Amino acid sequence: MTEHALDPVVLEKLRQLTAPGEPDVLAQVLSLFLEEAPRRIERIRVALQTRDASEMHRAAHSMKGSAGNIGAMDLLDICREVDDRARVGDLAGAGLMLDGLTREYERVEAEIALLIG
Repeated sequence: MTEHALDPVVLEKLRQLTAPGEPDVLAQVLSLFLEEAPRRIERIRVALQTRDASEMHRAAHSMKGSAGNIGAMDLLDICREVDDRARVGDLAGAGLMLDGLTREYERVEAEIALLIG
């Protein structure tokens, strides 16, 4: 696990996208992530409960992309593992991976709260 939940280099690149006098792109992207991520995690949870590897793959893949967009690299790694396993129908250990994903999301969420209030 890295020191920061969010990669400072990625955050700086997002910060630089804001034109003078325009709304803060970083805050918008992070807010959108916070809006969408809980639904994606819930989709993964439901897919695990129903043993729907295809849906788990889609939700984890989507979450992986979102995590990468904001520089949540540890979260991305967990989502990649869930995605890879679900893609081949291997749901063994998915409950533990989901627990890890949830914990890492909470770490990301806390860091975002510090950034955008």
